[in-house]
Amino acid sequence: MNNYTIRHSPGTSAAGAIISAGIVLVSALIAMPPSTEQDSQQTISLLNNSPARIIESKDGLVRALKDFPTNTQYYLNAFQDELLQGDGWTKLPVRNFETGERQTILGIILSNTCDVTPENIRHLPAQIIFAPLIPLPAYITLLRNSGISPSQIESKIAAIKDQRVTTIFFLPASDRLQQDYIALLDQLYSMPARVFELEKEKSKIFTLSQIGFYLFLFKLSVHFCRFHEGVARL
Repeated sequence: MNNYTIRHSPGTSAAGAIISAGIVLVSALIAMPPSTEQDSQQTISLLNNSPARIIESKDGLVRALKDFPTNTQYYLNAFQDELLQGDGWTKLPVRNFETGERQTILGIILSNTCDVTPENIRHLPAQIIFAPLIPLPAYITLLRNSGISPSQIESKIAAIKDQRVTTIFFLPASDRLQQDYIALLDQLYSMPARVFELEKEKSKIFTLSQIGFYLFLFKLSVHFCRFHEGVARL
C-alpha cells in the first residue's frame, strides 16, 4: 500500500482560472484568421515557440480544445517502445521518505524527451523525473479520511477533471487505464535513466495524444512557472 499525503494549494482557484483562460485563448488564437501578413508571421512565430508546437496540428487541436474537457482524447496508440515526456509507465522505483522502504509505482514522465533519449550523447548520466499516479477513487478516500465535507470533495473532483487544480494532472479512464487516475505534480521523484533502461519488467501504460500532451505541458508550466506568487522581489 502506498502512503500519500494530501497537500492543498492556496492558489488553486486563481491558477485554475489561468489554465481555463489559457486554453480558450490558444484555441481562439489558432482559429483566428490573421488580418495582415505581419499578423500571420507573428502568430506563426508565437505558435512555433509554444510548448507543444501546436502549429503542426492546429486544426485537430482547435477541435480538441473546443471539446475540452468532454470528449477529449488523451491517449495515442503509438510509440509503445519509446520513452517520451508524458508517458505512463509501471515499475518506477521510489523510496518512502520516512521508512526508507523501496517500492515500485505507476508514474508519468516529466523529463523532456530529448533529455532522456538514450541515443543522445551527454557528459553526465541522465536522470528521469516522474510523478506518481494514483487512482482517483483512492484520492477521494484520502479526502474523506481527512475530514473534508462531501460538497467540498465534489467541487474539488470537478475542478480536477477540468484540469483546474495546478498540483494534479487528471487522466481519464480508457482502454489504457481501467479507472480515472491523477498525477501528483507536487510529489516528484527521479531515477537514473540507466536504471530505467535495465528494468526488464517495466511496461508502458499510455502515450499522450497531441492534445493530451499539450494539456500536460500547460499544467506543468502553470504549476512550476506561474508568476502570481505575491512576492515583490525588489
